[in-house]
Amino acid sequence: MKTQDTKAANILFGIELETIIPTDSEISVGRYHGGEPVHSAPNFRGTPWMAERDGSIATKDGYMACEFVSPILQGEEGVNALCQFVDFLNEIGAEVNDSCGCHVTVNVDSVIGSTDAEKRGDFARKLAHIAKWHARAIYGQTGTGRHLNHYSAQFSPDVGDLAKQIAREQNYAEKTRAAHACGRGMVNFQKLFPRGLVEFRAFAGTTNLAKIQHHVATSLGLCRRASQIECLGGFKKNKMQEARTRTAAEAVKFLWDYLGWTGSKRDCALGLFGNLHRDFRHYRKEALRLCQKFDERYGSVAL
Repeated sequence: MKTQDTKAANILFGIELETIIPTDSEISVGRYHGGEPVHSAPNFRGTPWMAERDGSIATKDGYMACEFVSPILQGEEGVNALCQFVDFLNEIGAEVNDSCGCHVTVNVDSVIGSTDAEKRGDFARKLAHIAKWHARAIYGQTGTGRHLNHYSAQFSPDVGDLAKQIAREQNYAEKTRAAHACGRGMVNFQKLFPRGLVEFRAFAGTTNLAKIQHHVATSLGLCRRASQIECLGGFKKNKMQEARTRTAAEAVKFLWDYLGWTGSKRDCALGLFGNLHRDFRHYRKEALRLCQKFDERYGSVAL
């Protein structure tokens, strides 16, 4: 396999894991955007995960809704901390259902090495394009119908034009307006200004570490690719991209090749370092299985 992506190890990222947990788990769940620290769980550099309510999560008898929000993570140490927390979730009996999601937030400035609004906008346009091209792989790796969920829907047709406005508008307020107008779909750009964040919302809720590793790796890899790409094609897929994304199983293999995880096009595996790099051979099998499951359920959907 290719070498690790040392630049990706500098990226700041976070993750939100929507779950339902047993009511007797002794976890104190705070209000929405006002969570309570989970002191019984592994932390990251002394900062705990937070547990908060989310009204979009459906629950059942004996369980309560809980969204776990990570500290800001970074590097191999951050990935290890995430793995330890997933173990904790399984120890307390956390579960997921169709209402649960997994959101990965990436600090754009740590990807591009700048806080400049124009550079953020240029990055966002590129990321919107490549996420659109790889939508089938992004949704396919969940094995679920996340593309049908309002909170994680695929890009609307106007996002291509809005992404151009984010990149080309000189007025900061207009850049911000265009970013907000993109909506909260598969990739959320509403936090780009002023916070410098993008949020991947297409992933389904899970306590399966292999799935979570692939989701995080996909998010970091796409961001690293967006920071590198110079010649950008159209917002819609070209003939080659269409041919390589007819099914989710084909699309995820195309994604791996595009990011340099397989094939010979890249010098390193973009987005992969530490456990994300070492465990690829394991979690790629799970991603492919889920893509095949997606094809069985939604093979004819337009993505």
